[in-house]
Amino acid sequence: MSSARVIVVGSVNLDLLYRVPHLPRAGETLLGSQLQRLSGGKGGNQAHAAAKIAPPGVTVAMVAGVGDDDAGALLRSDLASAGVDVAGVRTVPGVSGTALIAVDDGGENTIVVIPGANSEWPESAAASIDLRPGDVVVLQLEVPFAVVESVVARADELGARVVLNAAPLDRRAADLLAGVDVLVVNEIEAGELFGFDAGLEADDVAGIAADLTTDLVVTLGARGVVFAPAGGAAISHPAFAVDAIDTVGAGDAFVGGLAAALAASASLESAVRWGSAAGALTTTVRGARHPGLTREAVETLAGPVG
Repeated sequence: MSSARVIVVGSVNLDLLYRVPHLPRAGETLLGSQLQRLSGGKGGNQAHAAAKIAPPGVTVAMVAGVGDDDAGALLRSDLASAGVDVAGVRTVPGVSGTALIAVDDGGENTIVVIPGANSEWPESAAASIDLRPGDVVVLQLEVPFAVVESVVARADELGARVVLNAAPLDRRAADLLAGVDVLVVNEIEAGELFGFDAGLEADDVAGIAADLTTDLVVTLGARGVVFAPAGGAAISHPAFAVDAIDTVGAGDAFVGGLAAALAASASLESAVRWGSAAGALTTTVRGARHPGLTREAVETLAGPVG
């Protein structure tokens, strides 16, 4: 069997995760607990999930930058241990990206990201990435927008399939959609990007997709997912029932699961189910990555890829 590839281009961070009784209000000081030092970053989380559940014949590679500090070595090692090809993870002078994550007793979170090495990309970055026709190229917006723009253009030109997770939201993402095959956003991001109020329903997503040339996937948290192929009808998929304790990283695991399934030639509907299962399973552990995530666990919830 020939190997299909998921190439994740984006951020890797050291997550400093701590628990609080409730998310802090403006001007409020809280006592936190359970400080953890974990590997994270939207790109790293997506690559981790994709590699952990990749169907046979699918390989996953990460393209990113880390600092020449202790965190950089940890970030690279953790990805490699999950089965990610880290040859494209550069080391640059300075500190690695860092995320400060507060999680309350209900599992909700707030995140502050300090980019560090994630903002240090050479001008030749896009041109130096080994991209091939048929690759699934996954991008987010935690690295300089010019990098994302260049990689989308080059991947589109080479015939790779582009999955853009437009988070954190940058309205300029709308200008990239001609070169994007699958756009993944949450409900808030979709509303901001396309001018909708909160509370998106399937008809709203179908209306947005009707004017796009890209497949649209909108994650709704506990309400599940609504997705529509370009110009097509929208389909709602309910969230899988799990004992959730922490929503950190669930959206990233969704993207990783979806990309791994797409690389195995799954339909969009099957890929959404796989992404939903990966995201749901990730909420059952603390932190942005589920160390015990497996393809078998995803298949138990979502069925075989197809």
